[in-house]
Amino acid sequence: MPVYNQIEELPKVLRELHANPLRCSTLLLVNNGSSDGSEELVRNSGFEYIDLEKNKGVGFSCMAALDWALQRDYSFFGMMASNGKMLPSEMGRILDPLENGDADYVTGSRFIAGGGSPNLPAFRRSSIPMVNVFVKLLTGKTLTDATCGYRAFDISIIKRATFDWHHTWLNTYGLEYYIYGQVLMEPSVRWIEVPITMRYPDKGRRYTKIKPFVGWYQMLKPFVVAKFDRKGFETLPSTKR
Repeated sequence: MPVYNQIEELPKVLRELHANPLRCSTLLLVNNGSSDGSEELVRNSGFEYIDLEKNKGVGFSCMAALDWALQRDYSFFGMMASNGKMLPSEMGRILDPLENGDADYVTGSRFIAGGGSPNLPAFRRSSIPMVNVFVKLLTGKTLTDATCGYRAFDISIIKRATFDWHHTWLNTYGLEYYIYGQVLMEPSVRWIEVPITMRYPDKGRRYTKIKPFVGWYQMLKPFVVAKFDRKGFETLPSTKR
C-alpha cells in the first residue's frame, strides 16, 4: 500500500485495517517520501513497511514492494490505495479467486452487481466508460472499470514477464496499467473483475492526486505501449503428453 502525504486519510485506513483480522498474510506499507506526518504513522503502524527517501511516483513505490515480495517468495501480490476510497473489509473479494485457483489476475469494479461508488464525481462517472471503450479498442477485451486500482495477481506472472517493469517511464501511474494491458492480451493469464466499493469524500473535498491531462495520459499511455511493443510473458510449458 503506497503512502504519500495522506495524513488526513491514513489514520482512518489504519483503524479499519486493525479492526479485523487481515485477509492477507502480510500488509506492506510503502512510505513514498512523505513529509506531512504520514511517514511516522507508517513507521508506527505495526505493519511491515519500506521507507523511500523521496517521492518518485506511485509506480516506483509499487516496484519496490514487488521486489520486496519477490525476495520473500510470496505467492500473490495486491495493491490498495491509502486514501480511504477502498475498503479493507473487501480484500477477500480480490484475493479469493487467486487462492481458489479461479484466476491469475483480479481487479475490482464498482460498476458490476455487488459493487458501488458512493459520491462518485460526475467527471469520473462519465470518463471511466470512455476509458473502458479505449481499452477495448486496443485489447479487444470488455471491461467495466479499467481504472480501478484495487487489484491482486499471482506473482508468477511477473516472473514470466519479458518486459522491463522497472523502467523509469513506469514510475508514476504507468506500472499497474502497463502490467494490466499485458495481462489483457496474454491468453495464458486468466483475469476477472470482481465487485468492490469505491467510496468518495463529500463534494468539495480532495478525492484524487491525479493531475488533469498529465495524470490521465500517464494512465492511458501504458495500454497503448502494451499493445504495440510486442512484449508480454514467457510461454507456459505445455502439459500435453
